[in-house]
Amino acid sequence: MFKLFSCTLTIALCLLSTAIYAQQQGPIHHSIQFRSGGEKPVVKVSLDYFELRGQNGAEIEGDFTYGGDVNKVGIEVDFERTAGEVERKELWGFYSRAITANWNLIAGIRHDFQLESNSRNWALIGIVGETPYSLELDVVFFVGKSGSTALRIEGEYDLKIAEKWSLVPRCELNFFGQNDEEIGTGSGLSELELGIRLFYKVSPKFSPYAGVHYSREIGNSADFAREEGEDVGLTVWALGFRAWF
Repeated sequence: MFKLFSCTLTIALCLLSTAIYAQQQGPIHHSIQFRSGGEKPVVKVSLDYFELRGQNGAEIEGDFTYGGDVNKVGIEVDFERTAGEVERKELWGFYSRAITANWNLIAGIRHDFQLESNSRNWALIGIVGETPYSLELDVVFFVGKSGSTALRIEGEYDLKIAEKWSLVPRCELNFFGQNDEEIGTGSGLSELELGIRLFYKVSPKFSPYAGVHYSREIGNSADFAREEGEDVGLTVWALGFRAWF
């Protein structure tokens, strides 16, 4: 069922991207908003989230890319700490190709640095871009060792409330195709993250923000957390900035 859901979702998004190809609104997704207007290679460093959170939490999410508007290669870093424990430490290497004005197809590998178990590698393929209502969306499917699978869906919406102020709700869903008690993930929908942040644009390249972040383990993942005496849900403040160079 999980594989069927993943396949159906990917096909639907590909069809959606074709339907919105002719839209004239400017894209804002972090992977396409700084297009140079051609295939002349451009180097870009982007920090989407550099964030401190309550209860000794933190997040760093950013990437380095090199290429033109259609083809580029990149490295992405994704780090997350919750209640003093590192929950995520990932390094991505990927190739990105624009398939429409608003959507990119990505493929590559992801390496997870595990502190309490063996590190692991995943092959990845996904689609990232912007829907007709300016919702930024990342949908990435992963295949790991021994046929293990995962799906990550991330979305955020930039609601402009004043000339330099924006309210940005954000959601992330993580699905897994199997139980893995060693790292505390369960099959099906395993992890949910919700947040809302208020951004102030100091310049086009720098925006500090403040907000609230909520995370929760779901299903078997919540059962594994309870067995370890851990909380399954947590709400904290968030303070950070977004920048690109």
